[in-house]
Amino acid sequence: MSLNPVTGAEAAPAGRRLAAAAMIVIAATAASRGFGYVREIAAAAYFGVGREKSAFDVAFLVPNTIQILVSQAALSAALIPVFAGLLETGKREEAWLVARTVLTLMILVLGALVVLVMAFAPEIMIIFAPGYRHDPVMMNSIVHMSRLLFPTVVILAITGVVISVLNSFDHFTLPAVAPIAWNLVIVLAIVLAAGRYGIDAMAWGVLLGTMVQLVIQLPGLKGRNGRLGWSLAWRNPHVRKVGALMLPVSLSIGLINFNQVVDVQFASFLGNGGVAAMNYAFRLYQLPESLFAIAVGTVLFPTLSRMAARNRRDDFRSMLALGLRMIFFVLIPASAFLLIMAEPLVRLAYQHGAFGGNDTSVVASALFFFALGSAFSGGSTLLTRGFFSLSRPWIPTILAVANLGINALLDWLFIKPFGLGGIPLSTSVVSALTFFVLLFLMRRELTRISGSELLGSAARVTVLSMLAISIGYLIWFGVDHQIGRAVVAQILSIAVSLAATSALFMGLAWMMKMPELKLLATLRKREKRA
Repeated sequence: MSLNPVTGAEAAPAGRRLAAAAMIVIAATAASRGFGYVREIAAAAYFGVGREKSAFDVAFLVPNTIQILVSQAALSAALIPVFAGLLETGKREEAWLVARTVLTLMILVLGALVVLVMAFAPEIMIIFAPGYRHDPVMMNSIVHMSRLLFPTVVILAITGVVISVLNSFDHFTLPAVAPIAWNLVIVLAIVLAAGRYGIDAMAWGVLLGTMVQLVIQLPGLKGRNGRLGWSLAWRNPHVRKVGALMLPVSLSIGLINFNQVVDVQFASFLGNGGVAAMNYAFRLYQLPESLFAIAVGTVLFPTLSRMAARNRRDDFRSMLALGLRMIFFVLIPASAFLLIMAEPLVRLAYQHGAFGGNDTSVVASALFFFALGSAFSGGSTLLTRGFFSLSRPWIPTILAVANLGINALLDWLFIKPFGLGGIPLSTSVVSALTFFVLLFLMRRELTRISGSELLGSAARVTVLSMLAISIGYLIWFGVDHQIGRAVVAQILSIAVSLAATSALFMGLAWMMKMPELKLLATLRKREKRA
């Protein structure tokens, strides 16, 4: 039997807490991404788009894919619904037992996996970069750095359990702030040690930063009436439920990220700088989605899980639809800005030191094609978490399997006419297909989801965005022509364009009385009161 929806009196405090949490996560994520781009700028200045940076990107890809597949993101998606559900039903002791057991099993299993993979790194790494198989110097560098980076898989698994517990208690601040330290440590490693150790300095920075990121979050566990530690209660039914959820969740999230592996495989045939150029573009493309879509999903996921646990389908449907509309309202204009301003943004962000003008053109082309799918990718992230909350993880998993093949096929088709840009174009097409299929399946799952309203809102936002960015580009062009392209001048011209574009978009949205604008204002007021 379905429980009654929450009343207005009950919803208001919860809404204020979620609004405050969302604003904290967005602010912390913005700061983290800011340091992340300082990290990328430092890497571009010291290493440029060349063989050293491409070797690092390949070496980082494999342990990063493993940790996404079976540790941090997948673990959170599987553990939070179970842990939060037990807390919601008053089974606090059992919730902590589940967390301890999952932590122990992850350390044992992933520790053994890391040792095995490090031992066979030469044979494994060549699979992920077949374009470099005839370059022994490049492959030796990739294998060496991959062995430095593989231990991060175990550290991030521990971090994943800690984050899951904290998020289940609606504590988002430390998990959001910790990546700032991670980026800062890497920046310091590059600046202080790159001259002596080369690209190895960045690999050591990632390892040390990952440990610091974990340590920062541990104080958040205090005062939660429970503890993490060692436990082998693997027969516990709730532990088995986490395992049962992790299989499809890991496959779903992992297969999505295997698309990046496929992309790197294709990029490795485009010269020594292909992988690095694609990754530089990917970092800029990720910024709007990371600032808002992932923050919204992080904050809503525990709430959606609790609503699903109590069978509050009406509340679940409303919360999910609200999240999707807000993601589109923010990401569509952000994507339009990336599309039109790709080259100025890449020039400002990266064209320093070893990173030259030709590199800017290549990376800007990749960024343009990546930006086409940004809003769809953000919406798909939230819909996928919605299915995880409903304990229906096999739905996005099966779709991810199909998308892996589609992405590889499109990479092969697009890389001939578009060069490196064909790879991110494939990513954008797959993101759009994924979103519409997930939306259709979620509508079938919930019987309705106000899809026509969502798409109508997205269409209006798209029109307003193109009007606003057209004026914004003309303003940038005029300012850029007048003041030149010194670093300060570039910052000023892009800032003026961004401010004008944002003001015009918000003004047009206000004139059209779009409800999303009113909701943003409400969230800001709630955040201030909270």
